[in-house]
Amino acid sequence: MKTFTSMSTPDKKLTMLAYKQLSSFLEIVTESKSDLPMGVRDKLRLQNHRLQQLIEALAMELLSE
Repeated sequence: MKTFTSMSTPDKKLTMLAYKQLSSFLEIVTESKSDLPMGVRDKLRLQNHRLQQLIEALAMELLSE
């Protein structure tokens, strides 16, 4: 992924950590018994799915270094 290619390794690691933390937060929010409307939950689940894809892309980028 071009976005990550120009980043330094420490920045990639920090970005991956931040993505993982955000993903965990989104998972907690969407799985909790809150009064969030279904549309909001669905949007958060989609965002979390995209974060997972970015985490995988970053992991592959780090492995190739």
